[in-house]
Amino acid sequence: MTTPWKRLTDRLAGKTEPEPLWAEGVPDHIDVPVSEWLYEMLRGYDMAAPVAIRLKLPSRILRSRDPCSELATLDDRMNPMLRLEVIDATLGCLQQAVRGAAWHQRDAVASYARQLDGILREGDSVFTVSEDCSGLERRMDETLHATYDKAMEAGAAKAQTAPEHLRAAFTEAYGINPDPSAAYSRAIKAVEAVANPLFLPNAPEPTLGKVRSHLEQGGHKYEMVIADKTGAPASIDAVVAMVSLLWHGQRDRHEGGPTSAPLTQEAAETAVHTAAILVHWISNGSIRKK
Repeated sequence: MTTPWKRLTDRLAGKTEPEPLWAEGVPDHIDVPVSEWLYEMLRGYDMAAPVAIRLKLPSRILRSRDPCSELATLDDRMNPMLRLEVIDATLGCLQQAVRGAAWHQRDAVASYARQLDGILREGDSVFTVSEDCSGLERRMDETLHATYDKAMEAGAAKAQTAPEHLRAAFTEAYGINPDPSAAYSRAIKAVEAVANPLFLPNAPEPTLGKVRSHLEQGGHKYEMVIADKTGAPASIDAVVAMVSLLWHGQRDRHEGGPTSAPLTQEAAETAVHTAAILVHWISNGSIRKK
């Protein structure tokens, strides 16, 4: 991890720079470089029409003398997310345009995306470019991101679909237009992708709920690689509690019940990170048969 940059006057004074205060959207101090980046992408890859169509923007933009300039500087005080949506749509359209193209073309687009990410990070924007460079997402705490990376790596070794679901869950939770319900649903699928084959290999219709019941009733058959206070392998009570929390917390799974309720953003984020830990533990053998 690189050392955060500090102002010269602060370094000379021996001051410790505080953690950056991430700013929503595009802060004024990076407005110009972001606009220049947008203009270069829109003009160089002929993206004005695809972006305007994707965002269903007024036709006056494409009828203007310079649609790329109009889009690059588009701002709407009534819709502060519009600027971010233009950036997000541009990244998405760029990825779509080079899909199936030669490697050097894909690499060039990825390089441009990393350039934008550097501007956003240096400018302390709360938004960052997604891992696959296809859009924007909210910046995560570095520690949480490390958990996500470990889960992706471990999950990929056990089930091909686990990292796909986990990546989608994080995107739905941290994208510029978060969808808590979709994030929660994908989080559960990520855990099911690694838990179902391990704990319910012969079940015709395995679910996380059935995994929970299996572990709850047969917990004596399993143990953790970590020790308890006596030095013996710990019980799987913590795993059962986390699986139960994730399973029962999806209150929008069915409609019409007395406890049915829309999922909050906070609940979705908690579910996604709980799923990441479970995927990591289940995939790397932290839970084993006695």
